[in-house]
Amino acid sequence: MSETPTPAEAIPGGVVNPATPPAEPQPEAPAGGEESAAPKPVEPDYRALYEKMQADLDATRERSTEAGVEADELRAQVAQLQEQALRDRIAAEYALPPVLAALVQGGDEATVRQHAEQLAAVAAPKPLLGAGGLTPHSEPDPYKGLAEKLRQRRFGI
Repeated sequence: MSETPTPAEAIPGGVVNPATPPAEPQPEAPAGGEESAAPKPVEPDYRALYEKMQADLDATRERSTEAGVEADELRAQVAQLQEQALRDRIAAEYALPPVLAALVQGGDEATVRQHAEQLAAVAAPKPLLGAGGLTPHSEPDPYKGLAEKLRQRRFGI
């Protein structure tokens, strides 16, 4: 009668039936320079990893410093543009021509407004004498043509 192995016998590492002959040992791989089937785990190079991380940290710090300098420059530029916008807005309120608007000075709104007011007083157009009633909102001049009428009466011309 042929004996079939029990499940415990068929599974490696299982319980062995005393009636079965011992298993033949597996031939081992020759030791002559060939690597075994399971690769040996390689330990990482901690020194190289540390140096790489240190270089990354230094590069990040340098980029951070550059970004901080660039941010400071941009903040200064924004402040300068805000001051210029304030001067332009106040110069427009006082109807200053562009040549005089560029001369408006001051750091805060009160100073800029005071300077623009002084420039507007100097640059305001002076009223011309003898407009002769050519402005549409003026009333007709009652003395217009008076000299002509007097000359005609007196000299008959």
